[in-house]
Parts: sequence; C-alpha cells; structure tokens
Amino acid sequence: MVQKEVNKISDYTTINMQYNTGSDASTTFTGTAIALSGSAGANELRMAITGGGTSIASASWPYMAKPTSGTTAVTSLYAYTTNTSGSQVATYTGDNTKARVLRWNFDNTGNPVTAMQVGFFADSTHTAPSAGTQPPGSNNDAFTNGQSSDTSSTSYIKFNLYGSGLTAGGSQETPSAGSVGTNPSATTGTAGSVTTTAGNWLNAAGAWQSGQGFVQYITGVAIPQTATAFNWYMTWVIFIGANITPGTITLVCTLYVLRGFSR
Repeated sequence: MVQKEVNKISDYTTINMQYNTGSDASTTFTGTAIALSGSAGANELRMAITGGGTSIASASWPYMAKPTSGTTAVTSLYAYTTNTSGSQVATYTGDNTKARVLRWNFDNTGNPVTAMQVGFFADSTHTAPSAGTQPPGSNNDAFTNGQSSDTSSTSYIKFNLYGSGLTAGGSQETPSAGSVGTNPSATTGTAGSVTTTAGNWLNAAGAWQSGQGFVQYITGVAIPQTATAFNWYMTWVIFIGANITPGTITLVCTLYVLRGFSR
C-alpha cells in the first residue's frame, strides 16, 4: 500500500510538505520537501510496517500484512521526492510520542481570508468518503472510508495540527518536542470539523481527529497573517485492520483555504 501526499490551495506561490529526518528534539527539515501533486512515484509519502526503504520504486513498494483480528498501527513512513529516492520520516512512530513529524511550509505570498482546513480523500475529485464502506466505491478508498468494527466507521488515518501555524498577529506557532495529546485509537474521530487550539495541539492537547474528507476534518483556530512565510506542524497515526480491503491505495491530503483579492 502506498500513501501519496497531494495538497491543493489557492494564492500562495509555493506550498510544500516538509518531513523531519532528525530527532524530535533536534529537527532536520532543511532540504526536505514533498511538492504538490505527486505522480509517477515522485512526491509521495509511503507507509510500511516492515520492508520499507529509501530506494524502492513505487511499483515495488512492499505490501503490509493485515492483522487477523482488530487493528494495528503502521509504524514507518517514508518520503519520496523521486520514484526511487526517499528518506525515512524519523519521528513518525505510529503513536503520539513525537511532536515534530511533518509540517506544511508556506511562502510569503499568500492572502488567506478564511481559517485553513485539512482532510484526507481518495483522490483529487474530493468525493466525500462513504463512512464504514468496504470495499470502497468509485472515488473512495479503504483508508478514509474506515470500517464499522475496525474503526467505528471513522477513517483509519488519525491526525493532529498545532494551532494555525501562524497567528493573525504574525507569530509562528511551533510545538515543543514530546508527546501529542492522548494517543489515538483506531476508533478516534469526531463528526464534522474540530478546531485547533491557539498555541497548542487539537483540543488543547487532548484527542486527535479522524481524516475522513470533509466529513471528519480539522480547521485552524485563526486566519494566518497575510504575506508572511510560516510552517504549520502536523502529525499522523495510521492504522490498518482485519477488515480493510486490500490493494494498492493512493490517497490525497488536502489543505483548503479561500484567498483574498485586491481591486
């Protein structure tokens, strides 16, 4: 199974997803970036439990064995900038023990007029997931749909975001190293949008959210200051379960915001 990371947003000239190849306490984000709209094995985030590596073509990426019952967390995440050139995301561990894992990176050209929203979809049609449906239908996927007994029909993907990345007053929000809220389970998730906490993780470092399109998703607490470069920190925990439909699965992680216009 392959996790592809693709992002959509207006107005900013450059947005990418950076990944930490250092430690939680001493991060290395410099020189790491997944560009928008990955294709042909490039600009992908790929998940693995065993057998992952940094020079495996996308078509040869190892499958993950489903548990015979219940669910299990995916324990490794790799970022590939080309089809066969990748790095392990060092602080992704399949739990809440590391804070500085991924971050959206924005340049200083944007003019957001709404708080930003993040959700996960099967593809760029952004068709709403069908909660609990396995096997998935057209423009749906096994991960974001979830399954009734494995995930209580929430997504198999859980995620968390820190503040809004940048406050309305222009202050960068950067988490400290350490654990992130309550470790999510496969059934963690709340219907609709959950709003982040200023200068903190979701729910003031409490429960995480399910990544299920814009059925279960996260909204930033503030509208970031315009024309200011910043980073918005995000972390994931991914599960697989006994009842997930097997196959090679490609997902998109979507960042949404309305832009402003001058006249």
